[in-house]
Amino acid sequence: MPRPPTKAQAITSALAARIVEGELDPGAWLPSERDLAREFGADRSTVRRALRMLAAQDLVHVEHGSGVRVHAAGRIRRAASDVTRQVGGWRGFHVSAQRSGRTPFTRTAVAEVVADERLARRLAVPAGTRLLRRARVQGVEGDPPVQTATTWVLLDVVERVPVLREVDTGPGGIYSRLEEAGLAIVFEETVTCRLPRAEEQEVLEIGPEQPVLTLWRRAYDQDDRVVEVTHRVVAGHRHELIYRYGVGA
Repeated sequence: MPRPPTKAQAITSALAARIVEGELDPGAWLPSERDLAREFGADRSTVRRALRMLAAQDLVHVEHGSGVRVHAAGRIRRAASDVTRQVGGWRGFHVSAQRSGRTPFTRTAVAEVVADERLARRLAVPAGTRLLRRARVQGVEGDPPVQTATTWVLLDVVERVPVLREVDTGPGGIYSRLEEAGLAIVFEETVTCRLPRAEEQEVLEIGPEQPVLTLWRRAYDQDDRVVEVTHRVVAGHRHELIYRYGVGA
């Protein structure tokens, strides 16, 4: 059986939940060590350990002599629908980041790869099929990255839209280029949560205990063929995913 969390871990989890769920706003001061010790029935040294763990998760900043403050930058509020339309010169992550008043960045690497069994199943192609991979690291200036986003595109689609081999695919990115080529794209997305792998910890600058969202998105054309898949790994505490749906949404 797994060991129960220590008292400090339990306090860290409780405070992290308040921050992530919006009970404590960006920039807000946490209660004093004395008040937290009284609330959680713990001594101040335990509360101090909990606050250090909270700071290690990049959720708060310890201001010596003043107290502990919720990270002022806050989370990027990401609309799930931001991939479905071009806003100005952007689409996807950049739209949501700019809407949050931040300056986004993307670092991109492009290469041809071979589909393993996992990718082959997601793209409905034989294993060994050659694909174009577009690997991005995205975030906002002044903060660690928010997410990695890796896209694999079928090469016959790339032949129709050769600009996909370029780092900069132009205004609106790859989905705008696919639409210009006559593809009517429909998206399907699945979302799960897990702890990060070692390479994800390094790229996203997070600790091993910080959960990440993992999202797989398939893009189907008008013939219901999967033309590309995208895998996103998102630092959960830096990101809020919003879905809007219903009649008239």
